[in-house]
Amino acid sequence: MKKNVYGLLSLILSTFAFVSCGGDETEVKPGGLRETIVLRSSSLVEGSEVDASSITMITLSYNTLVTVSSAANITLNGQVVKARSNSITSMAIDIPVSLESGTSYTLKVPSGSVLAQEDATQTAPDYTLSFTAKKSGEQALPDNDAMAITHKLGFGWNLGNHFDSYDGSNVAGNYRITWNKTAPWWDGVNPTEDLYKNLAKAGVKTVRIPVTWGCYEDMNDGNYTIDSDYMTLVKQNVLWAKAAGLNVILNTHHDEYWQDAFTASSNASVNEELKARILATWTQIAEAFKNEGKYLILETFNELNHNWQGATAGEINIMNEWNQFAVNAIRATGAQNATRWIAVPSYQSSPGLALRDDFKIPADAAKKLIVAVHCYDPYDFTLRDPLSKTWGTEGDKLAITNLLNQLKAKFIDQNIPCYLGEFGCSRHATEEENRIRDYYLEYFCRAAHFAGLAACLWDNHNPGEGSEHHAFFSHKDGSWLDGSESLVKTMIKALTSTDESYTLESIVMK
Repeated sequence: MKKNVYGLLSLILSTFAFVSCGGDETEVKPGGLRETIVLRSSSLVEGSEVDASSITMITLSYNTLVTVSSAANITLNGQVVKARSNSITSMAIDIPVSLESGTSYTLKVPSGSVLAQEDATQTAPDYTLSFTAKKSGEQALPDNDAMAITHKLGFGWNLGNHFDSYDGSNVAGNYRITWNKTAPWWDGVNPTEDLYKNLAKAGVKTVRIPVTWGCYEDMNDGNYTIDSDYMTLVKQNVLWAKAAGLNVILNTHHDEYWQDAFTASSNASVNEELKARILATWTQIAEAFKNEGKYLILETFNELNHNWQGATAGEINIMNEWNQFAVNAIRATGAQNATRWIAVPSYQSSPGLALRDDFKIPADAAKKLIVAVHCYDPYDFTLRDPLSKTWGTEGDKLAITNLLNQLKAKFIDQNIPCYLGEFGCSRHATEEENRIRDYYLEYFCRAAHFAGLAACLWDNHNPGEGSEHHAFFSHKDGSWLDGSESLVKTMIKALTSTDESYTLESIVMK
């Protein structure tokens, strides 16, 4: 996002405890059974799409030692399946399954099927899980079809600024680390697996995880080694998103504090120094994720800029050079990285600069590159402090459609995938102003749909009103923030609906 992120919010410590309910709060079933066992997790997520050949077991984990009742009537698409105790932990059960490609499934575990080992009158409540086995040979992301790629990415969401915590004080050429490995982050929370499960349930298809790496690199070892604990936390979030059936986009985000394209454009020695760090950074990231499937997209940079007044030809050339350099570094690590999709931004991730003739897409033998741009147009209404209060004239709407259609003409129509890595609008102050904001966001998403673009909503977990207030989902567990459920569902519909009667002209301010 265009606003630099500094500072770590106050420490928020949360303690979680699983408490069994008893007494009058426990529902007593016929036969004396009491529903007191809590399902903690399932190896499959509701609504997920899985590979039939790789899923042979569904594991359900509970909050206590459990066993399978001899009278269990667990079914998969109406057919009885046999469950058994998990071979590793007595707090889980395994349900062997044999799946067929291209088939939708519903697993039903009735109340009374799972019992507490120490008290057979305690039982887990009903549990139902629906999921789909992909068609045979179906890939996580389609090959070389711009519209298919953007359709697959669909409506996306940003874990905005969570992994961007640093305090702005430059020490020996690097910003001081403010993360202490136990404290919350810039957004004040620690994401959980539930975040990604609830994003998927809401209809999100792609999560963009912006990450600042430079603060966690060793500036003294000559290799810019990334802190291993930091890498582990980033990877945990990627894998949680994967388990939820989401596509993931992983980038270098506010590393633009050291990725000084402006100085590099006029100083060859600085350029070489920065390229060495870019190589070290991207090689480590790519090595860490090289065996992950095609659900993962690596995005080379974020919003490299010197100022927001434009860009020199030299800066554009450096952006082109660095994009090529980063793509080469990723491809050189092999495995899945040899052919995975890589996103490459224009300078500043500006749509206007992407449309310039001097923006060059890197050479790539795999031919799997996606152009990444960000769009907060018009800036006065979406981000500027103070925010403009009005939008919606015919000129306003035409400006949006013209810009997005130009991206379509230059990229999508030429079979070059292009996506909006960030879009959004700050929450305004009054009910009337937010009606206009909601109108703008629906119109923007529908215009992006007609332009064939995927789009990722910016969410910095900052509730309230005014510039830079973008809060839709809790970064902790994916619950709704700022009463955003209806608006998000409207945006998802606008971006993805194929209803021919749902035109730009049909959108009115509610």
